[in-house]
Amino acid sequence: MRASGNRLGAHTRRLLRYAVASRFLVVALIIFWRSLLSPYDTSASINPPCLSATNSSSPLPPVLLPRVGSAIERSIVWDGVYFARIAECGYEYEQTYAFLPLLPLCVTIFSKSVFAPLVPLIGYRAVLGLSGYVINNIAFVFAAFYLYRLSVIVMKDEKVALRAAILFCFNPASVFYSSVYPLDPFSHIKE
Repeated sequence: MRASGNRLGAHTRRLLRYAVASRFLVVALIIFWRSLLSPYDTSASINPPCLSATNSSSPLPPVLLPRVGSAIERSIVWDGVYFARIAECGYEYEQTYAFLPLLPLCVTIFSKSVFAPLVPLIGYRAVLGLSGYVINNIAFVFAAFYLYRLSVIVMKDEKVALRAAILFCFNPASVFYSSVYPLDPFSHIKE
């Protein structure tokens, strides 16, 4: 029993190293390819200021690193545009009601607490995007860990469970797991 627990702990540490390394690799590849190729999805540029006066009442001071902030804002694509917009402005448009509030709520909390000191450097919208990236990458590491734990229970084989979780870390959908995008495929069911 003791040897099994030691193996489980060693496998967990190994998996966590792979999960974190895979996130760094995927983010590096995203940055690399976005610098070489123009994006297919141009939804990042369709993000006007908030409609309500309470969210955009006073003009923000200029940011110190506008190019970094602009690069982060342009990297928010697909449904991430809606999640960032909901975090910033709330539910303004009818189409935004298709997106559940957990991710925007977490993004708002992170951007107003942990990443608040970065607002003067890169701007509030960029901080919202950065918060979304960090939240999703942390959630991915937890997802890999719990996939491994569930696989050990179901398959009763720690080595196979470890291989399955490592394959999950390097699967082709990793770009979505490292973007401002929900990990739950049913969190934004559209009719």
